[in-house]
Amino acid sequence: MRLLALLLLSANGLSASEIDPLDGALQVHGFLTQAYVKTTENSFFGDSQDGSWDFRELGINSSYRFTPSTMASVQLLSRRAGEMYDGSLDLDYAQFDSTLYIADANRVGIILGRYKNPFGLYNDTRDVAATRPGIFMPQAIYWDRVRNMVLSNDGAQLFGDMQVDEHRISIRLIGGKTPIDENVEKSYLNPLLDPEMEQDGLTLGGRLLYEWDGGRFNLAYSSAHLTLDAETSLLPDGEVEIDYQVLSAQYNSGSWSLTLEYMQEPLNYSGFGGLMDAGDTTLDGYYLQGTYRLRDDLELFARYEESHYDKEDKRGEKTAQRLGFEAHNFYSRVSTLGLLWEVTEGLIVRSEFSQVDGTIFLSNLENPPPDERSRNWNLFSLLVSYSF
Repeated sequence: MRLLALLLLSANGLSASEIDPLDGALQVHGFLTQAYVKTTENSFFGDSQDGSWDFRELGINSSYRFTPSTMASVQLLSRRAGEMYDGSLDLDYAQFDSTLYIADANRVGIILGRYKNPFGLYNDTRDVAATRPGIFMPQAIYWDRVRNMVLSNDGAQLFGDMQVDEHRISIRLIGGKTPIDENVEKSYLNPLLDPEMEQDGLTLGGRLLYEWDGGRFNLAYSSAHLTLDAETSLLPDGEVEIDYQVLSAQYNSGSWSLTLEYMQEPLNYSGFGGLMDAGDTTLDGYYLQGTYRLRDDLELFARYEESHYDKEDKRGEKTAQRLGFEAHNFYSRVSTLGLLWEVTEGLIVRSEFSQVDGTIFLSNLENPPPDERSRNWNLFSLLVSYSF
């Protein structure tokens, strides 16, 4: 384990001579997650109609604190998610964190490198099964088909925290380059156009978070803006301008918790000509989730979520007429019941059942053309995760 930790730190520019693991400054953690997914129709994280084991996550991370105000951390991640992610080993984050000012519970600092984007309540911890709100993230807010675009940035993040009595305010400001992959390209443009995208400029945004009474009540606003230049096989070169905005609220009390998040994402297409340039829309979605702790090691949860390709066309009928596909491709409504069992401190088991109306969040990489997708379908999933 010590050798692996040293290798990870070396990947972030640290040498063995700089570390003394006996002083407690070095920490190493990891996780391994495996899930089984079964759907009655459509494909979600693999060939799920026949039962899919193609969802697994393996991560190992290490951090080293040089001084009370400076720290370096790195995480390597292997993620298999059907045809969307092939399980190759990626540098999930590698960052240097420096607190420039600190006084009591107040602080100001900067993070440099590849860092997780602080969007919503869960984006920066979404790959750790024990911290996310279910086996799968609520697709109404945290689309897995464009996960890499939302997940991280290469650049800088400014942070500040202020505590006054029971009130705490945290602000995160980000600026950097966003990883763009095939999932993103074939989500924002028709796969038949064989699109290729690269970012124009920087992703700018951040999150403002208010916490009361140690997290009993949380309220947050997150946003990001980026522009993607696109080349296609049939259309003139153009660009897609994306705004991502999330409003989050959560209340925790004893054995139960209630969470509500709402997202809207205005999209602007230009330069492509024809219907594409007239295709500006504002996606939106929300979910409401409640959890109840039945006993110390057992938790029940229920969630309802909705997503819409056009917030003014919640049934997708007008969009379907304009683009020529079935209406259910432009919305989804998902009702989920789930159970979490904490077997030991590091081992959890989750089971979930969802009824789904609509297909908007399905990946174009692992599903047939929109005309061949089924409107109503069920999803069962089982997950086991170990972390240390």
